[in-house]
Amino acid sequence: MTKTRSKCLFVVFAIILVLCLIATFFNFTYPLAINGNYYSYSSFISNVRLGEDISTSVKYVYRAEIEDEYEQKTNYENLRTSTANALQSILQGEGFKDTTVTNYDNDKIVVKVGNLITKDDASNVESLIANPARISFSMSNDASAAFAGAKDISNVSAYDYPDSTTHATTYYVMIRFKDKDKIAEATKDGGTLYIFFGDTQFTSMSLGEGITDGYILISSEAFVDHATANSYVNRIKTGMLDLKLTQLSSEIVEGSYGSVTNFNNRKIFGALSGLLIWIALGVIMLIGFVFLIVKYKQMGWLACFNLLFFVCIGLFLLQSIPIAHFNFAGMVGLILCLMFSADSLMTIIEKAKKYYNADTKLHIAFKTAQKESLVKIFIQNGLLIFVGLVSIFMPNMAIQSFGWAMLVLPFVTLFTSLVLMRLFIKMYLSLNSFDGKKCNFHKGGKNA
Repeated sequence: MTKTRSKCLFVVFAIILVLCLIATFFNFTYPLAINGNYYSYSSFISNVRLGEDISTSVKYVYRAEIEDEYEQKTNYENLRTSTANALQSILQGEGFKDTTVTNYDNDKIVVKVGNLITKDDASNVESLIANPARISFSMSNDASAAFAGAKDISNVSAYDYPDSTTHATTYYVMIRFKDKDKIAEATKDGGTLYIFFGDTQFTSMSLGEGITDGYILISSEAFVDHATANSYVNRIKTGMLDLKLTQLSSEIVEGSYGSVTNFNNRKIFGALSGLLIWIALGVIMLIGFVFLIVKYKQMGWLACFNLLFFVCIGLFLLQSIPIAHFNFAGMVGLILCLMFSADSLMTIIEKAKKYYNADTKLHIAFKTAQKESLVKIFIQNGLLIFVGLVSIFMPNMAIQSFGWAMLVLPFVTLFTSLVLMRLFIKMYLSLNSFDGKKCNFHKGGKNA
């Protein structure tokens, strides 16, 4: 491999790694609209489902009733299913991916939202669905005088309008009505339009003239980005549910590890453990990276480069498994697998160091080291895979969580240490084929 090609490949892999790190750790809204709508991206780490021992969850139970406006009361089960699906879509649209909504008994809907890491997460769920009420529109400050309600809305969505002159973006919420003639007649005199949830005023807006085209655009200084405008949309959607929901109970399930915090006179947020474990994982990685760089210099940097790929690929796979939840034991398993992955890389580097110190050329030392490391790496990770396979069939959820980490991550280690690292070493040796001192190797046994 030529030096030019190696440099180009390093640049390409660096760009790929940056994109992988963004996908793994950052949430964002797509800058371009898809079919007129903007969608949010949720990172791999946000989608990893945390177990209830390290994450607070909230549970609501509702009575679901048909309102008088629905004539086909024989269609109740279909309406209850559509209401449950709408609730799940609203919550997941707000970033609460670990949401389950199920029908219970003959007339109830149960909502459970897990993986709540911060106090704001829990309060956002509370404000969104704790007290769902029907949306209505009135030309006076009186909900009973409403001229339109949820059944009159055909669609609600958030839109972004970039200004080509100032390059600023304004965010709007558009509510489109089914019968524009009905709305035009009710608003023909203009004035102030009031939007209510039940008897509570949600917002108001001044109409210069009647709504003649069948839709209204709502703007607000609070719409600082698409995400905030979309939250407004989701709040409106809670007032458009097919069934009337009456909250029967709410329960905050605290994580087993962590202290209880009071929020607005309610137990909303319990455990910081999930967040602290992610921080602990980051600290462990940082300490490990410093150790590798000090011990192996340039080869240490290469090992860190490889381990970052391990983390990105590993978290992508773990969040892709729908039935996998990670409690404290599972997170410990993740940290252990990271350490075993680092050990696999150190095995290769240490063997290469031994051969180089015995007066073997650097490129031959690494080639031999990789061959001799195969058996140890395969056996070590094979045992981890076996432990993981057995653990996921155990009845205890903690052992299952530990098993998922042990089952999935060793495969990632095999790929990164035996495939990616092999390629990275080949690329590196084309740039430095002889000077072992750059890897902290020394001829004659020094530091052996």
